[in-house]
Amino acid sequence: MLPCSLENENIVPEQFHWRTDGQKEVFQYKAGSHHNNGRPGQDELFKGRVTHLPHELKHGNASIILSETKATDSGRYICEFPLLQPGKRRVIKLVVAAAPKVFITLLDVTESMVWLRCDVQGASPEPEVEWRDGDGNVLPAEEPQVSERGGGFNVALGAKVTKAGRYRCVATQEDVGHVTDAHIDVSEKLFENRHSRGCWTFCGLLDSSC
Repeated sequence: MLPCSLENENIVPEQFHWRTDGQKEVFQYKAGSHHNNGRPGQDELFKGRVTHLPHELKHGNASIILSETKATDSGRYICEFPLLQPGKRRVIKLVVAAAPKVFITLLDVTESMVWLRCDVQGASPEPEVEWRDGDGNVLPAEEPQVSERGGGFNVALGAKVTKAGRYRCVATQEDVGHVTDAHIDVSEKLFENRHSRGCWTFCGLLDSSC
């Protein structure tokens, strides 16, 4: 729900207008005529997805409900009463968040190091991804590989560790206060019983000839 209202004002016979900061027409109401009963002009992105609260209009409530939200709906929305309060607008920031899925893969083992990779998929907004050791210290890592699809972000981050312990991949979405993580336990036996490079536990993920 995107809130907007005028206190102690019956807006049934009045007009209110919702649009995005980029001027896309979200919803318009004028004395009973609106986008859900034939009024033209609504942007295709919002058709069939926006409803208002008709029984609340007499109390000045011009809030709208946006359904089937997706990451690309995030942004600033503007509510205006062009006749009652010309030039005045209310700005609402919408953040549609998608919690990421975190996967850890063990890619390689040698005498001196274990190469780990973290894949964070479908996150919105874009997360900060880090590798941490058992004490919570941030580990040196490669430059993250980031791609975007349909408003969701995928991040891959590799790190090399040189001793046994528990290691965590942490994805933080600071804008929405969300943290997701996964962990892997690296044992001494991984170093002692190493196999050929690139062909250890997850053989087939890297080289089909393994």
